[in-house]
Amino acid sequence: MKKLARINIYAYFCSKKSKYMERNLFLELLEDGEKVSLYSPHFDGEDYSEFEKFLLTYKDLYPNDIRQLVYRLDIIKRDGAADRHFRYEGTMRDRVMALPSHLETTSLRLYLLNIQSKILILGNGGLKTTSTYQEDEQLHKCVKTLQKIDIQIKQREHSKVIVVTGTQLLGELTFTIDD
Repeated sequence: MKKLARINIYAYFCSKKSKYMERNLFLELLEDGEKVSLYSPHFDGEDYSEFEKFLLTYKDLYPNDIRQLVYRLDIIKRDGAADRHFRYEGTMRDRVMALPSHLETTSLRLYLLNIQSKILILGNGGLKTTSTYQEDEQLHKCVKTLQKIDIQIKQREHSKVIVVTGTQLLGELTFTIDD
């Protein structure tokens, strides 16, 4: 009987822990463009999207870097989201990329998903002080969040719950991810 009680208590705490680790979000449309549209994850209960939090965090500390990243986004919106504008991050299985590209340098990294070169899902980022994002807890968390979102988007694209029409992402754009 005591062994059963211990298992039930363990199961109770494990289930409680996992519920607290799940977060709901929706993909908020920031800008609808002719060649590229910009979205950003927006977690329930938060005032700002991930991209807005990035801008607010670093605009005063690194104004030149923010200006350069916003300028790069303007060029991408005008010309399209070709791979040359980004650095590949994450793994070969996901669509996580970073700004700036290898051709530019800033102290900051902005992580994003590039969906069919028509939709950018702008995440968060931070100060790049290590060789790889995996060595920095904050940057690693930003990339992992986008990877989790990308997995769910791919599943929904495959089952036609989400479709890309022009530069619009249509369908169920709310998600629950482990955080």
